[in-house]
Amino acid sequence: MTSAPALDTSRREQTFRILQIAVVGSAALLFLLELPSIPSGRVLELAFFTGLATLAFRLRVRYAGNFLGLEAAALVPVVLLFDSPGAAILVCVAADILAKLLRRTRRLTLSTAFDLSQLALSYGLAARFFHALAQPPSGPIAVAVAAAMVLLVFFFINTLLVFGYLELGRLVPTDRLLGMGLFQLVALLLVVPIVVLEILTYNHYGVLGLLLAFFPVVLTSFVLRGFSSMEEKYARVARENRELEVMREISNIFSLGARPDRYRRAFEALRGLLPVEAMAFVEWLDDAEDAIEIHLEGSAAVGRQEIRDWVKRRRLDEVLDVTAESVWSRTGGEREVALSPTTRHQLVARLSTYELHTGLLVLESSYAALQTPAAINSLRALAGQMALVLQDRAIRAQVQELSIRNRERAETLGQILEISNEVKRHLTPDNLFQSIVSAVGRSLGFDAVLLSLYVPERDLFVRRAQYGLDHRWAEIQGQEVPAPELTRHWTERNRVSKSYFVRERTSDELTRFDVVTARRGRAISNGWRPYDMLFIPLHSGDRLVGCLSVDEPRGGQAPTLETIQALEIFANQAVTAIENARRYSDAKEQSIRDGLTGAYNHRHFQETLQRELGRAERQGRPLSVLMLDIDDFKAINDRYGHPVGDAILERIVAEIRSEVRGDMDLVARYGGEEFAVILPETPTEVAADVAERIRRRIDERLFRPPEGEDVIRVTVSIGLAAYPDDASTKKELVEKADSALYRAKRGGKNAVVSTARPGDEPLSTLPH
Repeated sequence: MTSAPALDTSRREQTFRILQIAVVGSAALLFLLELPSIPSGRVLELAFFTGLATLAFRLRVRYAGNFLGLEAAALVPVVLLFDSPGAAILVCVAADILAKLLRRTRRLTLSTAFDLSQLALSYGLAARFFHALAQPPSGPIAVAVAAAMVLLVFFFINTLLVFGYLELGRLVPTDRLLGMGLFQLVALLLVVPIVVLEILTYNHYGVLGLLLAFFPVVLTSFVLRGFSSMEEKYARVARENRELEVMREISNIFSLGARPDRYRRAFEALRGLLPVEAMAFVEWLDDAEDAIEIHLEGSAAVGRQEIRDWVKRRRLDEVLDVTAESVWSRTGGEREVALSPTTRHQLVARLSTYELHTGLLVLESSYAALQTPAAINSLRALAGQMALVLQDRAIRAQVQELSIRNRERAETLGQILEISNEVKRHLTPDNLFQSIVSAVGRSLGFDAVLLSLYVPERDLFVRRAQYGLDHRWAEIQGQEVPAPELTRHWTERNRVSKSYFVRERTSDELTRFDVVTARRGRAISNGWRPYDMLFIPLHSGDRLVGCLSVDEPRGGQAPTLETIQALEIFANQAVTAIENARRYSDAKEQSIRDGLTGAYNHRHFQETLQRELGRAERQGRPLSVLMLDIDDFKAINDRYGHPVGDAILERIVAEIRSEVRGDMDLVARYGGEEFAVILPETPTEVAADVAERIRRRIDERLFRPPEGEDVIRVTVSIGLAAYPDDASTKKELVEKADSALYRAKRGGKNAVVSTARPGDEPLSTLPH
């Protein structure tokens, strides 16, 4: 049944090659026949027109899917002025070769030879037609008529050759040929006035006149290049929009259940973007070993068993490196399996994600446009979308199948979804980690669960949360475990799904980093053995985030594949929650910190002071506030520059932090060179001692600028106010501390002043 189409395809390819060779040979034969007609006495003129034609070839621009034949503005004058078909062919061939040599790609193939020959043959036959006229034209109207006739003859011959070439080679869809022809005809006729002007000016003013008449061609080329660039951008945007439409349609097709026509509808959707004539959709089935489901659409006539053998022979159904090429192309005899004998061009795309390899998509077309970079990029994006949709469908089907097969697991899976939503609401990392391990232990039936986070900079894991290990948590909390101590168990021998089930270890193989729980009795037959361990790696894309270790399953039975896969589903959701919590924590920390010094900002100072003041009032405890200002800081900035001033601000914050309690006290940049410190549960006397230590520590430090030999002595003035001795509200407390700071400044600077101290006498001062 397929022999006739195969014969048609073979004949098409043979005819295509014969046409190429015939045109090249005909052009060469015509040139040899017309060689004597070349005027030997006009070599310089021929050289000039060759250079002009070379420039015209270089000015050719692609617009609206067509190459505009601007070279006609140089070659038609040769036909009319020299009245020599040989001269026209010589100038055309020489100029085209020179133009091609000036390009980056200088490879000569049969296709480039055909392109050169069909132009030479078309212009040569048009020149013979002009030569056959009884009398050369004279006058503008006659020249215009002659130029139009030459261009029309050229157009019809060139169109016949080019359209035959494009149709036989399946280079352009048939429905586009008529539009291309009409566009070329209009463009050539617009050249007629330029040709008439060139001939008239050449007869009267020589080369300079002709060059001036040729200038509109140059201008037209540059204008059209701008339009062409805009057209390409518009086409790219339009293609991207079509890609989005096709992606959305395919998502709807495969997400609305197992409709029998979904593959035909997917094929029709793809044809809206790519010139596809045949399609094979290959899927791996999970419910049967080595089962492959194949769906054929369009003109695909290959046997399904042939595709199945090809997949198995190439091992295409196996999980490969995710960095491997996802789309590859084959042409003609290079195809290992051909969907249709009427097509030559093939693209094969893997339907894979980082988590799942679901199948293959094979597309074929008789048009080479299927294998352009734009088409390949579009298919790569579409294949990725299909893979995601199929993965989602597979996961949904897997969860549904697990629910049907294991009714007793229905409540557990429901708990997983419910707890996953709860986990996502935890934005505090410690609370989130504890929620994860508790959910795994309670919902999936493990009495011991440990969560470790991976630190890539040091290649180690850190114990962060546990469930069921309270008796050992004080010992192992925060423990740093070299990554090889865990990953040495992550081998193909131990792999189950995407996890690692380590069995048959002995006590001699254990290390101090293993989770060893209280249960170490006799192994249960066909169950969980005393030293078994299940690891579930946590990945975000290809990046390792951490690891879940589970032990002691309730009932003592080894986990089933369904349980492990349920763990992995939960692990994927947990990774998303962990990443969100980290981003939230980082964003929150950045929002309350000063970007230069790392101290807390003014807003966070005000919020914390209000909160701490309320707590002090409830608990009947004191609270003190220090306001610090760098003395004469403007003079430092003016003399040494702001970079030095910024470095001093950073150092001041470091010195303040070294004298306060890191877990209770808060250091904030109040504004400019002014800082504030909150000292919870600190009375006036103790706060004064802290302030004096800070003042003395800064006074004793010498700051050296990065450049220069000077050293800078920096001092601070500090004001102190306390609750409840000095104030009872936040506003009053800050005002009292600021007032004390002002008194310290007025009293000579480099001093500590307390609101509780009468008069203006500072608590401490050093002479300047």
